[in-house]
Amino acid sequence: MKKITPKEKELLLQILEYGILSTNQIMLINGVGKREVQRKLENLRKKDLITFHNIKKEGRKGRTEYVSSISEIGATIIRNEFDGQFYFSSDKIIFKNIYTAKHQLLLNWFRIHLNFLHIKLPDLTVDFISATTPFLPLKKNGLPLISEQFETKLLKINFTPDGVFCIKNKTQNKSLLFMLEVDMGTESLTTRSSKTNNIATKIKNYSVYFQTEKYKRYQKKWNTLFNGFRLLFLTNSLEREEMICKQVGSDRSNNFVWISTKLELFEKSLGGKIWVSGGNLHTPKESIIGPSLNYEESLFL
Repeated sequence: MKKITPKEKELLLQILEYGILSTNQIMLINGVGKREVQRKLENLRKKDLITFHNIKKEGRKGRTEYVSSISEIGATIIRNEFDGQFYFSSDKIIFKNIYTAKHQLLLNWFRIHLNFLHIKLPDLTVDFISATTPFLPLKKNGLPLISEQFETKLLKINFTPDGVFCIKNKTQNKSLLFMLEVDMGTESLTTRSSKTNNIATKIKNYSVYFQTEKYKRYQKKWNTLFNGFRLLFLTNSLEREEMICKQVGSDRSNNFVWISTKLELFEKSLGGKIWVSGGNLHTPKESIIGPSLNYEESLFL
């Protein structure tokens, strides 16, 4: 069995948690330079602990970037290190579907920006749960911990967000619950089939979830009473943002649904006023941390 150093183990655990990571993402997570990250990744690759994937960059003709995922050997070593305390099998956590890479990378970018909220505003605490984390037990039905399945008199609800997170403000003694949907424009806005993923059905499911207060199960987890609930759609384009806003804005009860874009996230960060509340494109955009704390500061300057 190959031996790994504590630093190698730390990086492998990060890649496991995020599923797949680009060099720039690892740089920001760890606060280190590009050459150092490249050196560490190359050492892991030489030991067959990770796999490199070549991903085409959006909007740049011919430009690609390497991203890293854990290998079968790496997964086996990590599992043995933790003596079976991880909740995954190798075939589940080894990244094989390269077609979902861009979705996973955008989800990771959101999480990285979320981590910086506490750095910028120490009074805030943030805790994020991913649908694909191998570090939390699955439900009895084998689905992720943050998946939801329940029935009302009229509906059978099933959905799994890309992530769930809580932001607490220690000074104001307030807590907000957020559910995240990363949208790559692949799902239709509406469809006649209730079995097909589409934006309208997702919003309806979350609306019932909100109205029936099923989200309060997270109050026990985070030992808090929530002052609000938000569903966030992070889209990959301005055109997609506008389309979802029109869908959301057609019903005034959808004011808990907020929409933004990757471009605005990168330009202004999560502290900025980047979210369209309730799909209303004619009102000023809002920040998830409120008007008194909002700030704009790109991580890439």
